[in-house]
Amino acid sequence: MENQNEIFEIDYEENCLKVEMINLPGQVLFRVSVPGFTPALVLCRASDSNHVKFWTSVPEGRQQQAEKIGPLIEKHFRSKMK
Repeated sequence: MENQNEIFEIDYEENCLKVEMINLPGQVLFRVSVPGFTPALVLCRASDSNHVKFWTSVPEGRQQQAEKIGPLIEKHFRSKMK
């Protein structure tokens, strides 16, 4: 059985960020420890009214970080598929 809450690291603005993937029923969240920010940033993928997917923070308010860090999380998973 695969670990439900995988922990990995990504590089972001010259920092190594710890990311924890949290599997919930019907949703995957990512808790990101960002130096200088408390509490941790929680991200998820959402879809707008046109079904276009985007990264957002939970709760809302740290959208700028979500838009920068989310693609780095995607890159991590794409590199694992190679």
